[in-house]
Amino acid sequence: MLEINSVIELLAKEWVKLFKVRPIWTSITTIVFCSVLVVGIKYVEQVDREKRESKRLESLDYQDQINQLNQMESNVRQLLNFVDAQKKTLQETEDTISSLKLEKEKLQPLVETDRAVVEALFIAQEERTNTNIWRERWIGFGFGVAASLIASFLWFVINLLVKGRHNKASNPTL
Repeated sequence: MLEINSVIELLAKEWVKLFKVRPIWTSITTIVFCSVLVVGIKYVEQVDREKRESKRLESLDYQDQINQLNQMESNVRQLLNFVDAQKKTLQETEDTISSLKLEKEKLQPLVETDRAVVEALFIAQEERTNTNIWRERWIGFGFGVAASLIASFLWFVINLLVKGRHNKASNPTL
């Protein structure tokens, strides 16, 4: 800071010497220098403003990208929630299958026992049916023979009655 103050003090002393020697020229030169300095500062400030505006516009692109990334993050979170829900569903299905397998293992001996009992019942029923078939066949055969004998008997009775009438008609004395 001391150097800047000493430089400014040196410049001020030199300006005062020049102004004493040539006041108009020093005033014009000072006005031109100050004008160039003001225009330069304005130009630099304008360039800086344009750069800031450009960065702001770029930051809008960045803002769009940030918004898109936020949307993607939201979508990924939804996807993760969906995946978690599917995992839970699969776990529940697997648990159900496991419990059904355990129940099957518990019921398997009972089913096998019942199957053996049912098969034994079918075999016993089949044996009874086979026994009854022969008895029913013999009974049917007996009914057939009896029906045949009765039919023959009735045939002979009808023949005798018809012959007896026929004989009465041909022999009225009898």
